[in-house]
Amino acid sequence: MKEHSYSKFAILIYRFGNIPVTFFLALYLIALGVNLDVGWVYIVPFIITLLIVYFLNKHYLILYKILPTKILADDEKIICSNFFLSKKEITIYYKNISELNGGIFRGKLSGLMKVIDGENHYTIGFFQKLKGAKELETLILSKVNRDVYDEVINRIGFKKKKKK
Repeated sequence: MKEHSYSKFAILIYRFGNIPVTFFLALYLIALGVNLDVGWVYIVPFIITLLIVYFLNKHYLILYKILPTKILADDEKIICSNFFLSKKEITIYYKNISELNGGIFRGKLSGLMKVIDGENHYTIGFFQKLKGAKELETLILSKVNRDVYDEVINRIGFKKKKKK
């Protein structure tokens, strides 16, 4: 089994990066909120800041659920562990993967890549910052069902060779 994990700095950012940003945005919200009675011109930045705080924390809550910091992969399965505030361990067999989404699986250079197990209803995600991420992507693509593989290849723009 090959182990894939994040650096300590990446774990720190993915787990706690929203806390200082939310704190400073909350201070900004307080300043804007105090000035709301002075003029209605402050309502637009107030609403925009509220939306930023909401979507930032929503994104982090999703990461807490689906982002393991340790992934073990072999030729048959992926074992994911060390989720935020959870001792759960998820095992996903390549044959059960129903969808690959996001990041390189969508033709982007970076971003959250999701592996979705349709049979057991598990979703895990990982970023390019994962040590050995390219190896893991290659392994996943080489082991998934042909229809999932073809769907990803069509999305990223490669032409598959036709058999004669």
